[in-house]
Amino acid sequence: QSPLWLAALGLLSISGFVVGGLAILANFALWAAYAFFVILPDMWSSAPARRFADNVVNVADPGRAFREKQRQVATVGSADAKRALAEECIKMGRFGDAVELYESAMAGPLGGHDTTLLKGLARAKMLSGDGAAAEALFKQLKQVDPNASDADAELDYARALALQGRNDEAVRQYEIVVPRYPGEEARCRFALLLRQLGQDQRALQLFREILDSVKGAPGYYRRRQTEWVRIARQNLK
Repeated sequence: QSPLWLAALGLLSISGFVVGGLAILANFALWAAYAFFVILPDMWSSAPARRFADNVVNVADPGRAFREKQRQVATVGSADAKRALAEECIKMGRFGDAVELYESAMAGPLGGHDTTLLKGLARAKMLSGDGAAAEALFKQLKQVDPNASDADAELDYARALALQGRNDEAVRQYEIVVPRYPGEEARCRFALLLRQLGQDQRALQLFREILDSVKGAPGYYRRRQTEWVRIARQNLK
């Protein structure tokens, strides 16, 4: 019970706490380094992560992502740099510029076999109003790789057919893509086409399905479908 004995016990307790704390800090530093040098580079190399980063940059400095990708084309000039700038042009509504960039990126000997470039050019052609050229590119895409035509490409193909006034074919294509499309855009665009064709009851049913689909859905899904929900509500008034 002497003061010296109590002091010794206190020092041992403090030293044990310090040693334990240092061990915890060292372990934390090790895991932090692993996350920084191993996990984060892999994570940020993914396409969704790159899109998220681009969106953050554009909110903070609108146009910065475009300028950076423009510099990459000027300094590197690779097909990948041109593709990235073309995607940025599409976001900005500069569809003609996107077409030129995709065509330049595909100028190499393997350009006509690059499914990413084929999909991008077909989309840019469709958005610029050239439905026939877009359709031809989508057919070329399926010849190169039948598995490369994803839901977005199938939706763009339906829109390309509608642009040419080939409405019966467009309807059949929409009927294929709507059940497999991960979102409400395909259903909404199909409903709008049906309204143009005078098939109001079928269109209204699709608009109602859009509203039913977002009920109880996670918040992130509802936010991503805001535009299509707004259109559906307007058409149901």
